Amino acid sequence: MRVLMISWEFPPHIVGGLGRHVADIIPELASESYQIQLLTLRGNSPLNVEHASAHAMVHRVYAPQSAPDIVGQVHDAYEPVLNAAHALWREVGGFDLIHVHDWLLADVAIALKHHYRRPLIATIHAHERGRRRGDIGAPESRYIDSIEWKLSYEAWRVIVCSGYMQQRLAQDFSVPLDKLDVIPNGIVVPNFAFTSPAQRNIFRSRYQPDDGPLVFAVGRLVHEKGWHVLIAAIERLRATFPSIRLVLAGVGGYRDELLRVAQSCGVVEQIALIGFISDEERNGLYSIADCAVFPSLYEPFGIVALEAMALHCPVVVSDTGGLREVVQPNITGFLVAPDDVAALAAAIQRTIIDRAATNLRVEAAFADASTTYNWQLVAEATTVIYDRVVAEWRNGTWGHA
Repeated sequence: MRVLMISWEFPPHIVGGLGRHVADIIPELASESYQIQLLTLRGNSPLNVEHASAHAMVHRVYAPQSAPDIVGQVHDAYEPVLNAAHALWREVGGFDLIHVHDWLLADVAIALKHHYRRPLIATIHAHERGRRRGDIGAPESRYIDSIEWKLSYEAWRVIVCSGYMQQRLAQDFSVPLDKLDVIPNGIVVPNFAFTSPAQRNIFRSRYQPDDGPLVFAVGRLVHEKGWHVLIAAIERLRATFPSIRLVLAGVGGYRDELLRVAQSCGVVEQIALIGFISDEERNGLYSIADCAVFPSLYEPFGIVALEAMALHCPVVVSDTGGLREVVQPNITGFLVAPDDVAALAAAIQRTIIDRAATNLRVEAAFADASTTYNWQLVAEATTVIYDRVVAEWRNGTWGHA
């Protein structure tokens, strides 16, 4: 089976979790039975074509990214990516199905579906109504929402990462529940360890020079991640832990607002916004942190919580979206109500103080993360959908005239 996969992101071009998801699933998905050709934007990569695995190729397309907003960038990318897809289609002799991730290149995938009359599968990782907590009044949000609805309508089947997202798409876009397949994200359990206690101490001192607790968080700097709630919680925790320090990694347009919040809370000295970090640096921070916190107001899945759990880092997360499906309350971590500063601070404090109970949760979390959320299982579930869709297409009438 030949599959044309389309994704806006692929390493080294990564904005959020989408690019990492595609990069991790392709090596497990591709095989002699499932030949994968991925179309993506070139970004900063020096390569135009490269192997992702023995049975997967990545084709990077140059598209101008000079537009000031994402809608303009998507518009500018449409024609170059569509032309590249047609060229690739001719080169390989056609595809059995098309698999697109999220809305950004959805119009390309939909155009290919109708031109070649091949079935389209969509993975919708997140949606605008969720990101904006229902407020899609801005023109850009209305546009994105319309493309997401169109994609969910045009797709033969829609893959989502959580039961939460299944219910949201059924409610927001009237997608039939039996058209939606829930396949959780997976993680790669890192083979990470410090070479010695001294190396660990040196690394920790870079981020926490004092003896106080270190709280770590990572993700895009956007409102829906709830970082402003975490900063307010740090203000409360300072009374108990005067030397507490929050290290927040990630980039995004909300950075200046977070600095303003930190200033108003009087905790600028306790907070380090360190920007983009490598996977190795992230793994090191998980390994030294007293607690990883993800206070999202909206979260389709919560891969960051799993990454922390896989490195034996205690987690405190919001009881919302996909996070509540990833973290078992009081068993693998703490869940707190979104936007509740007092509850978040209390959960972090319990995590830091009661080390015996925390260690039990950490071990249970590691076992769950390393066995349940396995990319091989994710790939197997995805190929079941591939087989089903291609069989239904072959047994139907659409595309055969």
